Formats: sequence, C-alpha cells, structure tokens
Amino acid sequence: MGNLFFKLNCTFIFLCLGTTLFAQLPEEINWKHLMKTYNKDSTEMVLSLNGKLLEGKYKIPLEEGFALYNIKKGLITGEAFWYTQGGRMECKLYYKNGVRNGLKENYDHQDQVWLRQEYRDGKQDGISEMYTNGKIVNKSSYKAGKKDGLSLTYSGDQLSTEANYENDQRNGLYRVYNGGKIVTENNYKNDLQNGLSTTYLAGRKSMDSTYENGKRHGVSHMYKPDGSTLFENYYLFGEKVSKAAFEEYQQRDKK
Repeated sequence: MGNLFFKLNCTFIFLCLGTTLFAQLPEEINWKHLMKTYNKDSTEMVLSLNGKLLEGKYKIPLEEGFALYNIKKGLITGEAFWYTQGGRMECKLYYKNGVRNGLKENYDHQDQVWLRQEYRDGKQDGISEMYTNGKIVNKSSYKAGKKDGLSLTYSGDQLSTEANYENDQRNGLYRVYNGGKIVTENNYKNDLQNGLSTTYLAGRKSMDSTYENGKRHGVSHMYKPDGSTLFENYYLFGEKVSKAAFEEYQQRDKK
C-alpha cells in the first residue's frame, strides 16, 4: 500500500511538472502570417493573428534559426534572443513598444561580441561598435537611424580612418592613416569634398588642393621633402586651366 501511494504521488508530481514545463514553452508561429501594425512614425509595432493581439512567449522561425520573443498586448517587450538552427545564441536585444529599444549584441562562433549597437524607438541611436577576434574595427555614432558624429575604423591596434558625419553624410574633416601616420586629410560638406585637401608622405605634406562641391577649384601645390613648392596647378570647377586663365577668372570674380 505504501509503495502504491509512493508511485501515485510521483506520477502526480511528474504530471504537474510536465504541465508547468509545457505551459512555459513558447508557442511557435510563422512571422509572415502575422499582421504588423505600425504607428505614424514607426516607433511602435503591434502584432496580431486572425484579429487577436499576441500574448505570451513565442518562438518565431527565421531563415537560418529562430527568435524568442515575449509579447504583451501585441507588443514585443523586454529581452529577446536569436538562435541558430543548432541552438547557439547569436543575438541578444531589447524591445519596447514592439520595436528595438536599448542594447543589441551579436555573437560569433566563439560567443564573443562582434557587433554592439544601441537603439531608440526602433532606430539606431548611440554608439555602434564592430569587432574582429575581440578587437574593435569600427566605432560610429548614430542619431535617429543615421550616422551622426565621429566615425572611426581600425586596422589591428591602429587607427585607419577618422570621419565626421551629420545626417548620414560626411561633414567636416576626414582623415586616413597608415601605420599610425596621416596619409590624407580632406574636408567635406554634405558628402562632397569642399575646402582644403592635403596629402602626406612619411608624415610630411606632399600635396594640397582646394575643392568646391566635389570638384577641384583653386590652386593645387606639389611640395618637395623640405617643404618648398615643387610646382603649382590651377583648376576651375574640376577642369585644369592655365595660370593666366585662372587669374583672369579671379579678376572677373572680384567684379
């Protein structure tokens, strides 16, 4: 009688645990079958199926894996995960109001972060960093989904490029380095070269030119190693002209 009671009790406990575990398992649902409703500025996305808002934990198949989402009143909320078919976690991110909001991290096969991004209201906003073998190769600043601010790239432990962006376009100085030494320094306005452009050789200035709206416009100099001028060239709106033609243009432009 005691053994029978023990077996029945164990069976009851097992069934209870199994029911609890099943209740916690996410429901699998195909993304393409869902209705996605966005608000006017796409800062909110509501998910529904057959006219009903999703509610609970869901497993959604992806092209090469699956995602796990916690959905409340149709809105993906809180921490979310993306996995490969083999079950390796390849991304962890956060949601608010159904869209990305907060830190997003992608992981490589060694479970190291290879991409780290910040989001706000569904758009990149903040610092974005890319890594190779644990070393940073790119660091950029974003605002409302567009590159805005300083952007840096690295080769090994050394800086390769340094650029300034505004509204996803280069604006201001853009520098290129090789072996820790500056190679070129250009000025940009609305993603077009505008202003002084300088080239360096072994850390010394070797050439400079002036640009206007992406075209050479002005005097271009080539320099000797001692810094003295080797020769000059003259440009008008991208076309090379003689010194006389350039000076004539300057005189007309002053009137």
